[in-house]
Amino acid sequence: MGDAGYRFAASPNVTGQTIGDITGIDKKGWEYLWVRYEHKKDETANELIQRPISVHIERVYRTNDLNDLGI
Repeated sequence: MGDAGYRFAASPNVTGQTIGDITGIDKKGWEYLWVRYEHKKDETANELIQRPISVHIERVYRTNDLNDLGI
């Protein structure tokens, strides 16, 4: 048998992000962030704009302690 091999991928965390008026958004690297918008009339431009009303973060992968691999 050959040596066991490991492959890893990384994605940076994001902290303190701002989307529209929503501030203090923190997201771990592999989490998925999506934004819910509402249509609002911009009276100055006389057109509809999209305004973020909520931010949602979804976990895509389970997290584990890599020390458990014993490498």
